[in-house]
Amino acid sequence: MPNTDDSPRTVAPPSDSPTRTLIIDAGDQAAFRPLNGVGGVPGPVDAYPEFPDMTPLWREAGVTIVRSFDWVSRLDTRDNPTSLFPDWGADVDDPASYNFAATDQWVEAVHSIGAEVMFTVASSIPRNKLPAEDVELYGRVVERIVRHYSQGWAGGPAKPIRVYEFGDQPDLGPLHFAGRPEEFYAMYQAFCEAVHRVDPSLTVGGPATAFPLETGAPYREGFLEFVRERGLPLDFFSFLWFTDGSRDPLDYRYVSEQLRELLDRHGFTDTELTLCYWNYLAVPSASAPAEEKAAFQAATAIYLQDTVIDHAFFFRADSGRDPHYGFVDPGGVGDVNGVPDERSRALALAGRALRGRRLGVTGGDLSGLACAASSDEGHVRVLIANYVAPDSALATREDDRFTFRIPIGDEQIELGLTLPPQRSELASAGVESVHVEVRNLPWTDRAVQVTVASAAGLAEGPRDARTSDAGGLELDLALPPQSVLLVDVAAAPQAGSTAAG
Repeated sequence: MPNTDDSPRTVAPPSDSPTRTLIIDAGDQAAFRPLNGVGGVPGPVDAYPEFPDMTPLWREAGVTIVRSFDWVSRLDTRDNPTSLFPDWGADVDDPASYNFAATDQWVEAVHSIGAEVMFTVASSIPRNKLPAEDVELYGRVVERIVRHYSQGWAGGPAKPIRVYEFGDQPDLGPLHFAGRPEEFYAMYQAFCEAVHRVDPSLTVGGPATAFPLETGAPYREGFLEFVRERGLPLDFFSFLWFTDGSRDPLDYRYVSEQLRELLDRHGFTDTELTLCYWNYLAVPSASAPAEEKAAFQAATAIYLQDTVIDHAFFFRADSGRDPHYGFVDPGGVGDVNGVPDERSRALALAGRALRGRRLGVTGGDLSGLACAASSDEGHVRVLIANYVAPDSALATREDDRFTFRIPIGDEQIELGLTLPPQRSELASAGVESVHVEVRNLPWTDRAVQVTVASAAGLAEGPRDARTSDAGGLELDLALPPQSVLLVDVAAAPQAGSTAAG
């Protein structure tokens, strides 16, 4: 069932003080939403050794699911030697007709860290954007691919993939799909029928729409009407959102509420919302300091917990090397060789904090001062982000439209999208430090160890502290603009013991 609890747990009245008090109640516990997915290339494989290994970072960040779209694992509708089915004249039933090797290695890499795969069926853009010439044949090929990854046909992975997505940004101008909407719909029907011929319990969805606020659009209302009329499954509706045009981490709350209302209005009340890609910037020419991106990442990861989004994938959680477009995507983390920076550390810090049981927090705001806390395996963790939107995002807009250009070779493709209404609350409150009060810890009048790590790469501790008789602990921390902190509290080992109690 889709998640509909969007009540915020982190908001406090505005304050002009440069020091903010954050109160964490370890006795107020709830569940986190499963939003710790990522997109990106897991690492090097035999055919593509140039990619840095991201799996240690993903393991540290507690990644639970990875979207496959960015791998060299596409199903082209025309002959392509790197496609999963390179030659459309080949025998569909012959395992030798398929090109599974690299994808199998990437799937195994994801499974090795305990994460799942959401397998996206789409073409190898920008090389091929054409619809299938023979939809029935296309469906048969999809069926064999699903049998490989879900049932082990032709030496498929031991652990089955359970989630399949169709399409990626079919509405992104002429860049990702060059056919008519009706052709995309027919391919979605063939995809659904193929997946369910293998196993009706497998999860299916799409269409990964790029512009989810365009009303009356073929890949919003048109797609939903087709699915409803044909009685097709739609376990999740997927969409992308980046904030190039707003720099506002609360965009995701507005966009998801609009889409939830759209799905419910069309009768898809049980269809979940999947944010299949999110990040600060997506336009290749866009830029911002790494610390600003990191603060946005952490703040958004916290704010996403109070949306109606059911699943989310941060894009991109790799070095930004793009094997399809041939450039380094500014949305990556670390440098091109995988050396960590503020963005990769923010990913790890957020992943460490947003697991276990969610604790009650007050004192944050909706202007970028975001806080979340957790209790997990003997640790209480507090994640604090101080994102400050740039001045350009605070200037009054003429309208809620954003236009941009995408370079494709020598060509510049101009596109535009509708933005959420501009928020006056986006302006930072000018916080520079925080006073953290942790209440109702499970350790009363007990020695604890406190460690503070930052996205800047600094670490303090562990240092000794002591809780009060009521299980309280207070800390004062500097929190400059564009910073991320993770506070980790654990019971100190007692005399005669070898582990924290």
